[in-house]
Amino acid sequence: MTKMNRRTKIKIIYTGIVGLLLIPYLTAQPAETTTIIIQLDTTGSALWIVESRLVLATEEDEKFFEEFQKDETLKHDKLSEFKEKMNLLLEQIKYSRQRSMAMTDFDIYLGKEITVTKTYGVIKLQFVWEGFALLEEDTLSMGDVFEGGYYLSRNELLMVELPEGYQLVQVNPPPDQQKQTTLIWEGPMDFASGEPAVTIEKEVIQQLEKEWSILFLGLVLISVLIIIIKLQKMKIQKEKPKKQYVDLTGFSKAKVSILLNEMKEEGIIRKMFRGRENLITLGEKS
Repeated sequence: MTKMNRRTKIKIIYTGIVGLLLIPYLTAQPAETTTIIIQLDTTGSALWIVESRLVLATEEDEKFFEEFQKDETLKHDKLSEFKEKMNLLLEQIKYSRQRSMAMTDFDIYLGKEITVTKTYGVIKLQFVWEGFALLEEDTLSMGDVFEGGYYLSRNELLMVELPEGYQLVQVNPPPDQQKQTTLIWEGPMDFASGEPAVTIEKEVIQQLEKEWSILFLGLVLISVLIIIIKLQKMKIQKEKPKKQYVDLTGFSKAKVSILLNEMKEEGIIRKMFRGRENLITLGEKS
């Protein structure tokens, strides 16, 4: 298969994502809106949510949709069909991108939405794409998996939601709308190969907080180390035996005691008891 054919095949599979959600009975009546949401994660993974809203114009439409909601076998088959096609897409991309990827947590949801004027059948399908974006230190880049580009039909929206704490660095092509951390493209739109491309990085404040946290931790460790060293020195000094007068003079303990008593009587020194020891200070006649 040539490179161009492979790109074309990948693009067809991407386009088929929306078609897989529609119930055969309702495919003749296009979805009023289809929204593809890509919620980027800080790890490089992304939660994909594809949601279609179909107008239930008649009671027959509503009845059929309710039966479809209750039919677990039909929902399982629909989910399996979608999963099989997405795995085919994944194998094509893994081959060309040469990096680890996986698709997990496939799920399908059906519900009804009633407004003042219309009743809608809501079909939502979602999965987690691990390794969807490239992660390099504090930067995330998505878009390289769209090797064959991406096509949005009329009444389709593509929304890319950025993770909290990240700021937009570059986006191509520019979105039709940007609401805080959500980029929105409106169909019909034919994206070029490698698009939509979005590059984001951690906000400067978060980077500074990270650096300050490391510095603060370092200061705390240094402070703890200083305290430990001081405590060890105090312990050594406390455990070091004090020199007694017996050691200093070389006299016997009894002779030292007699001399001290005589010096006390003559007023040369004063003796005070402090615990188990005598505190010797100079007297008035010294």
